[in-house]
Amino acid sequence: MKQLRKYVTDIILNIFKVKKSAHPKIKQQLILIFLSGCIIPILIIGLFSLHNVRKQMNNNYTEQLKAEATRLNSTLFDITTSLFTTCEPFILNDMYNSVLSCTNFDDTQTAYYDSLTSSLKTIRDNYASISSIHVYTNNPNIPGNAYITYSDNDFKNQQWYNALSKNTWNNYSITTSENSLHQKSFELTLTRKIAVTASHYSAYIVVTISNVYLKNRLIYTDNFILASLDNTPVFFSSDSDWMNKHMPMPDNFKGGYYQYTGPVSIDSTQYYSTIAMFLPYKTQNKFYILVSKFDAYDQIYDVTVQYIIILLTAILIPAIFILIYSSFFSSRIITLRKVMHQVRLGNSNIIENFRGDDELSETFEDLKATMDLIQMKEAKFYKSLITEQQLINKQQQMEFKMLASQINPHFLYNTLETIRMQALSNGNRNVATSIKLLGKSMHYVLENTGTESTTLAKEIDHVKVYLAIQQLRFGDRVNYSLNIQDGLNIDQYKILPLLLQPIVENAVIHGLEGIEKNGNIDITISHIQNDNLIIKINDNGNGMDQNELNHLDSRINFNKPEHTHSIGLYNINQRIKLFYGAKYKLQVTSKIHCGTTVILTLPMQNILDE
Repeated sequence: MKQLRKYVTDIILNIFKVKKSAHPKIKQQLILIFLSGCIIPILIIGLFSLHNVRKQMNNNYTEQLKAEATRLNSTLFDITTSLFTTCEPFILNDMYNSVLSCTNFDDTQTAYYDSLTSSLKTIRDNYASISSIHVYTNNPNIPGNAYITYSDNDFKNQQWYNALSKNTWNNYSITTSENSLHQKSFELTLTRKIAVTASHYSAYIVVTISNVYLKNRLIYTDNFILASLDNTPVFFSSDSDWMNKHMPMPDNFKGGYYQYTGPVSIDSTQYYSTIAMFLPYKTQNKFYILVSKFDAYDQIYDVTVQYIIILLTAILIPAIFILIYSSFFSSRIITLRKVMHQVRLGNSNIIENFRGDDELSETFEDLKATMDLIQMKEAKFYKSLITEQQLINKQQQMEFKMLASQINPHFLYNTLETIRMQALSNGNRNVATSIKLLGKSMHYVLENTGTESTTLAKEIDHVKVYLAIQQLRFGDRVNYSLNIQDGLNIDQYKILPLLLQPIVENAVIHGLEGIEKNGNIDITISHIQNDNLIIKINDNGNGMDQNELNHLDSRINFNKPEHTHSIGLYNINQRIKLFYGAKYKLQVTSKIHCGTTVILTLPMQNILDE
């Protein structure tokens, strides 16, 4: 439901040319309210009703077609059963058996022969369903007439005989005939074998159903009807053009017993149809009946179009009214906002009249009434503001002077230089060297305090000075190596000052803790293809297990006041994120007895000194 509402909302906003925003405007809010309260309910109810109507129409057509197919099956079954039982007196009649088996046609056989002919003629004259009835025999001793036919060559020249399957005594088939106008007709024919005593003779009774009779019995509606036998072409159709064509079947038709209701392709067009099959009385044939309603889908389509037109009308008419009203109301809001914006900018020349007579008009009048009061207090306000700013400026100047007097870089540096010269005079070069390195380090720190950047080369020199001091202090316990990728000119890049020394200091104090000798700090500077500068500071200390590493990572990213021993790494991480962006940060990896590595990822584009 939420997805449907979002989809419909986007469509309506595009129709009304209203831009979506994080904070909807008045016009957009009115349209959204209209969507929620009118269009979406109407659309849901309309689509639900349309779905039910289409479903009901489908059900009605299904029931109608199934009922029609059942009627046709019943009617055709009744006709074929009646035809079958009509032939029953001829099958086991001793008198007819005698005449069809005779080798000497005497007076008695003549009487039987006349009786057989009379019975056949009576059936032909009294049953409207029968268009023809014949007895076929291969006995050459029996004379032929209009109802009894001698067939040589064992009946092989007869259509009905060729349709008989092996050992079949009763069978339906489709026979063709041609009238005087050379027009073919296809007729449903029943063939039944007559029991003949003489084994060297055979006889069959063949009965053909009248197509006119079938038409009168089967066609009661304007539905399209097809009937076929087994896998043979259509023998009955409400449309004569379909005679002797193969019945259209769905793709899933595999013969045998079959029932289907749904779309069927007839002349390359899909029609709503029902296909039903039945087995005739005492034969192995299968009859298939197809009933189609040609206008079913058209009627469903017409109803769908009518519903959509009604639904669109029910939506568009209110939409036009809400669009006109929202545009008018929004224009008044915009006018009032422009006036208030002018007032905020100090412009007292605002419009005199405002359209409408409602709360917005009263708001406009109140705004005009407050303009005089604002202008009266404006001068007093700016005067007090200027006075306050002057006091703030004086305070900041005093604080700056106090700070400068407390920490004077020249004073500190000159004092250390004096002490260094005294040490040299006394021949103590180690002390002099230590003081010189300390002075150089302090000079760099004081020089870069408050600055935003320094060169990568200067930052590395500062780290070297710090490590030289630590080597004087710890001797062979602290060693270091510096690896810079070929082609990387560190004088061309700028970096945040005082970024690397705290990390190196952390490696010396914590990483090499417990190392008595051969401690090493490895600094590697490189860049990768996505324009990132990678600085790795690795120590060969004892390292940390996973719990200690997780704890340290938590302190670096979420520092608390009590975590004073990791505040340096926390500050470095925060400085990187604030200056370069959230995706750049400090990472720590470590394994127990394998040392610890701190990785800085910085953007080369940002630190490049253009």
